[in-house]
Order: sequence, then structure tokens, then C-alpha cells
Amino acid sequence: MLSKVRHIHSLTNIRRERVLPVVGHVIVRRMQKVSPTDVIVVAPRTPRYIMLEIAQGLNVSPARADELLQRQAGDELSEGDVIAGPVGLFQRVIRAPKSGYVKIAGEGKVLFEISAQTFELQAGIEGTVTNIIPERGAIIETRGALIQGIWGNGKITYGVIQPVSNQLLQELVPEQLNIGYRGAILAAGFCKSAEVLEIAANIPIKGLVLGSITSELIPVANSMDYPILVIDGFGSTPMNSAADGILGANKERNVSLNAQTYDPFLGKYPELIISHPTKSEPDLPVESETISTGKKVIIVSGPHAPQIGTIETIHPRKQVLPSGIAARTAEVSYGLETRAVVPLSNLEIIKE
Repeated sequence: MLSKVRHIHSLTNIRRERVLPVVGHVIVRRMQKVSPTDVIVVAPRTPRYIMLEIAQGLNVSPARADELLQRQAGDELSEGDVIAGPVGLFQRVIRAPKSGYVKIAGEGKVLFEISAQTFELQAGIEGTVTNIIPERGAIIETRGALIQGIWGNGKITYGVIQPVSNQLLQELVPEQLNIGYRGAILAAGFCKSAEVLEIAANIPIKGLVLGSITSELIPVANSMDYPILVIDGFGSTPMNSAADGILGANKERNVSLNAQTYDPFLGKYPELIISHPTKSEPDLPVESETISTGKKVIIVSGPHAPQIGTIETIHPRKQVLPSGIAARTAEVSYGLETRAVVPLSNLEIIKE
């Protein structure tokens, strides 16, 4: 059975392809140093159009509305600029709803084009541009620590990592948050409270790394302006020991936090990268491997998550689980001579 590989490394070679799905303009060059929030590609967005009913808005005839127009086709306007009027006792006017352009004006109507902001693709990591993908993006490389998770709210940042405790085993609670964390990326065990996420936003922090989060908080987490990375899953489980150790060893170092959407089919994980200048040349991490005895794995769901252990035995036939489902299973050892029978589908190979 082939398994995706989740990477939790203290030092590895990291290469990331950052591309737009549409044609754009690449604004970086080969061998250029970039930070996670540097823009590497820009592309125009498709403009939006609004039909403004001038005659109806001013309560006049179309012919009279045309007389009251103060703008003509091609005029560029800022939000709030007067398009037509004033008229009547209360000096009624029609204003531009957003910044944009008058495309067509006449017969009591105005077709208004809202200015489209340029789409900007950020680098996502701190590193060096090693190759340019024309009109699409770039390949960026670095060396350092890598921690991949299973959920992110789609945002990117760069800042100093601050674990809230020496071991990330406990729930993050409001009493732990204070102004001393302003501008930091916090790391904690797990979160069950929307209040915590809102207090963190008001400090404000730059980002949040959690072992787990309750599924009810996903809409709140998605609404936050700062990135949130969940490493191990949903519920109330602490952070796995490998990630905990790396974060503790790199306290107060600058990290790149890319809480991109998890896409197992494209091999995209939300991730945290801590660049380390080094002359060593670690291998690029593999993206998939066959599950077999002796492999180190992380249990990604079920009562034993997020334990990290070693596969001792893979049962050749399906076994009926307590849930009544028949599945291929493996015996995994972890901790102090602790063993658990786990469905293969609940295991991911982990590289440390």
C-alpha cells in the first residue's frame, strides 16, 4: 500500500514550486533571495461591471437624467465621486460605488467598471529563487526545519515562533494570552474556544500553530486575519512529540508559516519552515512510500492519534474493527512498549 509521506524534519532540503493558474508577470529573478511575504508574480483580475440606473435613482426621465450626467465614457472615478445630479429639493446625486471607470453613459443609465485589484502571489517561504517558470511563477529552495500539518486557513505570514509552554500538551486558554505575544507566531497544544482565537486576533498575533482544534471552530478559524496551522487533526489531542521538539528547539527563531489548503492529491500540505544556513546538502524529501514493517508512522486518527511509532507487523488479511468495518491493519509500537492495532488508512509515513 502506497502512503503519502508527511514530513517533520529538523533539517532537510526544501524546494517549492509557486505558480499562478493564469498568465501573469514574474517580478523576481534567478538567485534572488526572497522572504515569505515577497510578491513573486502579479496578474490582473477580471473586472466587474455594475449597471447604474441613473434615471430611476434621481426619479427623472431618461432624457433629463442624461442632462444631469457629470461624467462621460472613459472617465476614471474614485469611490464617492458624483456621477449625476444634483436634482430636486434634497439635491439628490448618484455617486460612484467603488473606484473605477465609466464605460457607457446614456439613455438614463451608466455602465460602471469596478477597478480590479492585481492578484499577487507570495513566495510562501524564505529562500533563493533557483528557477523561473515563465509567466507563471518560480521555484524556491532553502534548507531548514520542516513541519507539515493537515489543515490551514489559507493565509501566509513570517515571524518569530513562540511556544506558549515547554511542552505543547495542554489546551490553549485565554489566560495564557497577553500583549507580550504581539507580532509573534504562537505554538500551542490544542484549542477548543472561539474566544481564544478572537483574543489572539486583538493582541494581535501573526499566526497560530496548533496540534489540534475542534471541528466546530473551523468557520471561526477561517475568518481570522492571521494564519492558523493544525498539525495533527481535529479534537483535543496535544501536538505530536516530533513537532513539539522542533518548535521548542527553535524558540524565538524566524519561521515561514504557509497555512495553505491541504490537497493530498497534489501533495500540498500546510506547513511551517524554519530556514537554517548550512553547508550540508540533505536530500530532498520523498513524497510517497510503500507502507511496510519497520517504517516510522504517525497515527492520524482514532484513539491513539497523534502518536508516532514503528510498524511491527502488517496483517495480511482484513480484520473486523470494533466499529464493524473490515480493514487492513498494522500493529504499531510507540512509547514504553505500548502497542496498538491501527487501520492502514489511519497511518501516514513520517520522516524526521
